[in-house]
Amino acid sequence: MLRPAFTPPPGGHPTSVRDLLSRPEAERTLYLDFLVPEELRVHYGLPSRGPWEADATSVFRWISLPEPRTLRIEVWPDPVAEDPALVVELTDTYLGHLEAAWLVLNDLSAPRFNLDRDDRSEPIALGSSVRNLREELRALAAGLAPNQVRAGLRMFRPLIGRIEGLAATLGVDTLYVSPLAYHNAVKYEHYGFTYASGQEELEWLHHEFGRGGVLRRRMDGSRPFRMPWMAESIRGRSWAVHDEILGRRWMAPQMYKFVGRSFSTRTCPGLRW
Repeated sequence: MLRPAFTPPPGGHPTSVRDLLSRPEAERTLYLDFLVPEELRVHYGLPSRGPWEADATSVFRWISLPEPRTLRIEVWPDPVAEDPALVVELTDTYLGHLEAAWLVLNDLSAPRFNLDRDDRSEPIALGSSVRNLREELRALAAGLAPNQVRAGLRMFRPLIGRIEGLAATLGVDTLYVSPLAYHNAVKYEHYGFTYASGQEELEWLHHEFGRGGVLRRRMDGSRPFRMPWMAESIRGRSWAVHDEILGRRWMAPQMYKFVGRSFSTRTCPGLRW
């Protein structure tokens, strides 16, 4: 994976997110600008620089959080749209690594599916057991995966490259993620991540979704998210896991990659999207 290089301003570079957030605005802005992939700027016709403001009307938003170890930025090509085009939330871990806690890339021209809102249009809290089944069915039919409110932009690889570039500048050697769904974990494998925990379960899932497996037998068409054909794709399996075909909710594995190095872990080799 190509990793864009970042040249820190004179005077020494920060060594953590917390340190970065304490820097003067002009210096901090250089790092925030770097996190936005050039492909995203070109796609939406965005300028090459901020300003980054904690303002609900700004295109480039630096979100001030009470946690001093967490950085969150959002890019809103249309400041009055329902969604941002980009969300990046990075956190210092207690062991001195970097965790990408929340990453989103939205195609704002694509239809929106209100998976994140209940039947009364109230927001569904992250981690809640509440689901909007009507919207989930619409998203499934449109080719989306669980938790996707809009189609993506196919720019995740350059975004990961930018985050790695920032990590390298901070002197951090390891990047962590905790995938929120089965398909996210498999995608992260293709971006060079491997498992700190949870690999055995991903391999078990692949085996049991295979012919004769216990999960394959449960793909009996009894629910729209458990159609037999869905066992043959990453996206279909992810919907089934989201539908608690395991008898419980998804337990996110912990994944990591070393900055500048990609692993070749594959828990479901050859499986189509």
